[in-house]
Order: sequence, then C-alpha cells, then structure tokens
Amino acid sequence: MSALGALAGKLPGWLYLVLALLATGIMGAAVVHADGVAQGRAAVQSLWDADRAVRAAAETKAVAQRVAENLAQAKQQAAVALAITKAYDEEINDVRARLAAERMRKPAFCASAGPAAPAGSDGAEGSTAADPAGGLLPDAVARDIQALILQTEEVAATGRACQAFVRGRVAQ
Repeated sequence: MSALGALAGKLPGWLYLVLALLATGIMGAAVVHADGVAQGRAAVQSLWDADRAVRAAAETKAVAQRVAENLAQAKQQAAVALAITKAYDEEINDVRARLAAERMRKPAFCASAGPAAPAGSDGAEGSTAADPAGGLLPDAVARDIQALILQTEEVAATGRACQAFVRGRVAQ
C-alpha cells in the first residue's frame, strides 16, 4: 500500500475528478443500456404477443368458417340421402303393393295339376291348397316366391340408390 499511497500523492487532484466522472459515466451508461435492453425486450414481446393474438383470431375465424362449411355440406348430404331413401322406399313400397295385390299362378309349363286328391280328404295343406282349376300356386310357395322377388327388388333398389349416391357425389 505504500507504493499506492506514494503514487496518489504524485497525481494531480483534477485527475481524481476525471476518474470519478468517468466511473460515474460508465455506471450510468450501464444503467441506461440495461434499461434499453429491458425496453427492447418489452417491445419485442409486445410485437410477439400481438402477432400471436392475430394468428389465434385468424385460426378461430378459419375454424368457425370450416365448421359452417361442414354443417352446410352435412345438410346437403342429408338432403341427398333423404331423397335417395325416399326414392328407394317408394320403389320398394310399389313392389310390396304389387306383390300383395297379385296371386301367384303356375307357369304354363307347369299346367298339369298333378295327381288328383281324393274327394273329401283332409290333407295337411288345409286352406293353403292350390286351386287346381285356376292354376294358382299354394300359398306357402307363393309367399316364398314373393319373398324372393321382394329380396331381389330390394337388392336392385339398393344398387340403384348406390348409383344415385355416386352420381350425386360426382356431380358435386
């Protein structure tokens, strides 16, 4: 310490003042720099937050628009499905009505009535016996054939409904 004290005695007083002002200036600059950094960070953060809010609003708007589009598309698809189902139901109901209204007759190649049943016999067929004079089929056979016809018509109507659906999708 004696060397430092000897040196301090040789320096002029104004140099101490300059060194004190220089140290104060450096500390002031450090404080101003730190404050500027903090302000810069705050400015960047506020810009970041504003950009994030704008993006979130745009995403929310896009989602709401997509939901509306999906709802409109679902309504349109429901209307198409309803129209197809209605056409299918009308077609099947027409077939059912036609089958219920008509009696099944033997085809011409089966015109033979077969062996005659003895008069007054009480067969197992009961009231479902065929009408040999009119050429009608027995009720059980007629029901089975009508069920097959109905199943065939349902499959065909389902195929036509599928075609209508595909055609509707292609038209969109």
